[in-house]
Amino acid sequence: MSNFAFYKKVVALNSEAHRNLKFSAAETSFDFARDTTAVLLAGVEFAETGREYPIVFVRGQDGQMRPVALLGVRDGENLFVDSNGKWDASYIPAFVRRYPFVMAEGGVPGQLVVCIDEKCPALNVDQGELLIDGEGKSQPRMTEVIQFLQNFQQEFMRTELITKQLDELGLFIQQGARFDTPTGETFQLNDFFLIDEAKFGQLADDKLSQLFRSGAMGIVYLHLASLGNMRRLLDRVSARSAAQAKNKGAIH
Repeated sequence: MSNFAFYKKVVALNSEAHRNLKFSAAETSFDFARDTTAVLLAGVEFAETGREYPIVFVRGQDGQMRPVALLGVRDGENLFVDSNGKWDASYIPAFVRRYPFVMAEGGVPGQLVVCIDEKCPALNVDQGELLIDGEGKSQPRMTEVIQFLQNFQQEFMRTELITKQLDELGLFIQQGARFDTPTGETFQLNDFFLIDEAKFGQLADDKLSQLFRSGAMGIVYLHLASLGNMRRLLDRVSARSAAQAKNKGAIH
């Protein structure tokens, strides 16, 4: 899963090229995430995320297992973005909240720089909260953004270490899920992974102790508890399908 999902034109933030850059909250909409069915998570988010979204794992092309919050079951549909571009849930994953900002590798391998999506309409030089002044100096709001991005990156890296620990113990099992809606539609989710409770229950005490110390134990339990939200996801897709069928009938 790409770190740049829903970003259209990622460029490094430059104090010269982006003088007088502002961020307008009035132009902020979640339309950019309307087609996103899952987003990457940091472990620190599991408690909040698990109250509303199913948390599962996906294996990247680099072989690394990573946790994601499921936002939909149909390709190109985010069930948490409504027709007005509002986010319909109490907790918004940090992966979404950081937009249109992101950390990306710079010219030096391993070095991360702050980037923006230049196509985001909330970024402009006419209105909004000042990020970089006319002299190229970062303003307090920009400092807050950078701190948020750095914290997210640190937590994301910590989460990768934890999921690697779980993966090395052979605790992941590949799964699929079938969703049947009252309107007669069927959806299939494939290629995601869950923690195998049976294997987890058979771990030796010394392995469990290691998981407890690393923070992986909490990740496991919060992930398993979040799976009850699969039913809530089905309720959302059923409600949206019914509404779409009703609107289609009204048009005809």
